Amino acid sequence: MLKLLTLLLLLLMIGNLLLGLKAMLGNRDPALMSRYIGRRLWLAGAIVLLLILALSLGLVVPNPTPV
Repeated sequence: MLKLLTLLLLLLMIGNLLLGLKAMLGNRDPALMSRYIGRRLWLAGAIVLLLILALSLGLVVPNPTPV
């Protein structure tokens, strides 16, 4: 479930990035491009917080460090 949620957030982030690129290249309203890029940043923050929460709850186990 966690992997699916992370994948969905990543796809939404990439989609907003592409929409921002389309708005930038189409010479549309700059506020529209800023909205898409802002959403991408919020989604990136949500992914980081989700991974930190999963690490702290033990749902995700990081690779062991070499000795």
